[in-house]
Amino acid sequence: MGEFNLKPKIDIKTRKWGYVDKNGNWVIEPVFDFAHEFFEGLAIVKIGSKWGYINEKGKFVIEPMFDTASPFSEELALVKIEGKYGYINKEGKIVIKPKFDLADDFSEGLAEVKINNRWG
Repeated sequence: MGEFNLKPKIDIKTRKWGYVDKNGNWVIEPVFDFAHEFFEGLAIVKIGSKWGYINEKGKFVIEPMFDTASPFSEELALVKIEGKYGYINKEGKIVIKPKFDLADDFSEGLAEVKINNRWG
């Protein structure tokens, strides 16, 4: 199970996602269109067609505004905005401008990125 002992779960009746504790009790009500595990204190959730990040209380820390979002890794998260990839911090501020055609999560201080068919 992820951090905070919360696990994403779909409510069969509403087809919405929320989070349950180890006993299967709803801790964060199922209001999301999709939900991921918690990483580095935040979980990615989807509302409509946009992705954002919530804390363990189910409150948005970063509002849903991204076309795609990845878990935080080394304090940064890969996000896609208007067809390009970039990186945000845990306050939702863009720290590496979305300019990459493809990109990967940070690992050991580096991330693979692609611009104009070239990887770096």
